[in-house]
Amino acid sequence: MTNQAYLISRRHLLRGMGTAAIGLPLLEIMSPAIATASARAKTDSKVKRLCVLYKGCGVFPHAWDIAGGTETEFELSSLLQPLASVKDDLLVLRNLDHLFGKNNGGHLVAPSLSMTGALPDKSKKSYSSIDQIVAEKIGKQTPVKSLQLTADSLWKQHPWINYLSHDQKGNPLPPDRDPGLVFDKLFRGMNNSSYRQQTKSVLDTVKESSGDVRRRASRSDLAVLEQYFQSIRDVEQQLQSFRNVANPVREKKLAALDDFSIDADLSGKIKAMLDLIALSFWTDTTRVATMMMANTNSRCTYGFLGLNEEMHYMSHYVRNRGILPGFNQVNHWHTTQFAYLLEKLKGFREGEGNVLDNSIVMYMSGIKHGDYHTLTDIPVVLAGKGGGAISPGRHVRYPEPTPFPNLLLTLANLMGVQRTVLGDSTGMVDGISKPAGHPMAIKDDGSWRVTSDDGTDFLAKGLLLVSDDINDTNAYYLQLSDKSKLEIRVSFGVVHRLVFDANVGRVVAIKGKWGMRDGRKIIASLEYQTP
Repeated sequence: MTNQAYLISRRHLLRGMGTAAIGLPLLEIMSPAIATASARAKTDSKVKRLCVLYKGCGVFPHAWDIAGGTETEFELSSLLQPLASVKDDLLVLRNLDHLFGKNNGGHLVAPSLSMTGALPDKSKKSYSSIDQIVAEKIGKQTPVKSLQLTADSLWKQHPWINYLSHDQKGNPLPPDRDPGLVFDKLFRGMNNSSYRQQTKSVLDTVKESSGDVRRRASRSDLAVLEQYFQSIRDVEQQLQSFRNVANPVREKKLAALDDFSIDADLSGKIKAMLDLIALSFWTDTTRVATMMMANTNSRCTYGFLGLNEEMHYMSHYVRNRGILPGFNQVNHWHTTQFAYLLEKLKGFREGEGNVLDNSIVMYMSGIKHGDYHTLTDIPVVLAGKGGGAISPGRHVRYPEPTPFPNLLLTLANLMGVQRTVLGDSTGMVDGISKPAGHPMAIKDDGSWRVTSDDGTDFLAKGLLLVSDDINDTNAYYLQLSDKSKLEIRVSFGVVHRLVFDANVGRVVAIKGKWGMRDGRKIIASLEYQTP
């Protein structure tokens, strides 16, 4: 027997009754018979996975942004607190921009920008999403090339917001919306009545045909297999709960309506899909997955959180006062689901580590400010070690606005794709595989001051800040070198037209007019602003 001889291949399939086939998780008996532990670990590290979780509608910046600290010593923000137990597996990134903030139209194009690094344009031959670029490289090594999921409804009016994945020709790939069908796609084949009559449970089929594997398995392998079997049964039971509430008469009526769908249990649906991603990664059924948790026009409601308003409505918290606490609650819940997936992947042992160690999971929203749809400082967190390609446990803030496509290009290369350009990228980003060493705050060079003032009109330069008061979200401030702040009070329309919010946290030069508010001097009019 040679060093490359295997007792059992990872792609060995358990087959029962000729109808079910399930890929096994990594077991000790799949390793070369006389390989050393270090050699096995080296082999395991070559199996990398990529997952993208996308949550639309942006965030309340003050609830997302990490304040203070250093690259390795920092406190998670309120929206990131659900990730506390996996903090050492995170890489939080700041100052990555779409389109360099020249546009406030991120509401419709954010998903495409986030995945392809370019605006939707099928005439561009290179227009393809990062997941499909990676899948072209590694997808042929698994039964399922890539997995595309969505927990949200589909919008005919604005089709681009429905899709994360785009093939090599720029064509959008429709995502799967039914976790039951996805389970069948991954582990059973397509759903049909004859199959159900033959096999009541995938688990029973697997156990019936797994005797040979069990006889050769080590004690450690038996423990892994038992966890594997229980995980499959848990998913089956969860999916069955969706079928138990089906009403054929109601479903027939809903099917007759144009572009109308209801997700009766969004919480359960998202959890089921995250379980399926984890299982498919663990069993090496696929190594690439994307999931639209909520699109940028999401009409999902969160009754299970005690909220009745739609997510999209709540994201417009400047124009709709009083709803920001609910919006923060929804975003906090979504981050909790991200944490659930990470814990799930981390719980699946693989070689000398776990599945998360060999994965890159990107959680993001394609816009920053929920109401202004700003395309700067995109909320994004990476998790996992990517088989050693990523150094987590850090918070990196790039000192200058950096193209988001540069991150996509970097991740693609870390996944084994050799490219020099992805979308509108201008190069690679640093600070992913090793410490960046960038300062966490903007340095005041002493030039932040009012440079011209005739009592009515003025010119000024300073650091642009926005109010952290949830009841006063449209108040801005210009911080000067002497630590004083100029209060800016202009309408929503002016802020939107000038793309003003896109430069929060950055140095700007503005021209405007003075005014009075409640007896204090404020900036009441803006004519222009430049970075």
